Amino acid sequence: MRVLASVIALALAFSVTACGSDDPKQPASSQETTSASGTPGTQMPTLDSSGDNPILAFPDSNAPEGLQVEVLEKGEGREIAATDTVVANYVGQVWGSSRPFDSSFNRGAPTAFSLSMVIKGWTQGLTGQTAGSKLIVSVPSDLGYGPNGGNESAGIGESDTIAFYIELIDAYGVDQAGDANATMQADLADLPIEIKGALGEPVTVTVKDGAKEPTGEPVVTVIARGSGAPVGGKGTTIYDQYAMSFWDNSTSENTYGSYGPQSQTLGAGSFFDSLTGIPVGSRVLVEVPASEGGEGVTAPAYAVVIDILGQIEGSPNATVKPN
Repeated sequence: MRVLASVIALALAFSVTACGSDDPKQPASSQETTSASGTPGTQMPTLDSSGDNPILAFPDSNAPEGLQVEVLEKGEGREIAATDTVVANYVGQVWGSSRPFDSSFNRGAPTAFSLSMVIKGWTQGLTGQTAGSKLIVSVPSDLGYGPNGGNESAGIGESDTIAFYIELIDAYGVDQAGDANATMQADLADLPIEIKGALGEPVTVTVKDGAKEPTGEPVVTVIARGSGAPVGGKGTTIYDQYAMSFWDNSTSENTYGSYGPQSQTLGAGSFFDSLTGIPVGSRVLVEVPASEGGEGVTAPAYAVVIDILGQIEGSPNATVKPN
């Protein structure tokens, strides 16, 4: 687990949990699939938008051979690289099934993920596409879950072709930083940290010798103000990169070029909530005091510099879990 995520979880005295009962996966016995054997088909699924959420409708034929990508609508955003983090709404179905095994539409919120950490069909199928596009992708088993022996919990067999309808909302590069043209708001010499890395570039952070450790509430300093929309409140998901260091510099962490962009949903009670109202594209310093977590364990004080890359605004009444 990432260091910052561990510290936040400790400070909030929560544990990080996976999605549970709202997951729309169906058991294998409920899938109405066509045979993977026989002559490959030539037709792709079509989009059925007649219900509350979109699903795919399949032709009366086997899946086409190999990886197939049909662009329904081409976006005008960033051209996606194989290492990008993409933000997408999607629905996935086993070929021939009328029931999704996964659907962000059903969950009511898009999902962010790195293309370097998903099935090969997504990596290969989305690389070179543009943010804002809408796609139908047919993924053969060897580029899907076949190498893992299928995915029993999702009802995906080892030889199943799976298909997706995908709306690519946004994409961020693995080393992407904030706005290079952001307006400086702070004098770097007055900050308790040393920053290596110009605006628009990855950074590293070191706490200066003798810097006074924060106490009380987190201290937020806008280092440079971007020109994007202000970050929304509770329920808003932000996408960011960061560099952090414990106050004694014993441990540090940097997402640029390694983990890549991260997502946090505001309203969980972490210091990220204090970013509300700050424009997208900004670079921000947050000084976080030491705090007690569960069982009397103390989370150490630390400094974190955050580049705010983007946001998706959600419902202010949403139930928020810490990342």
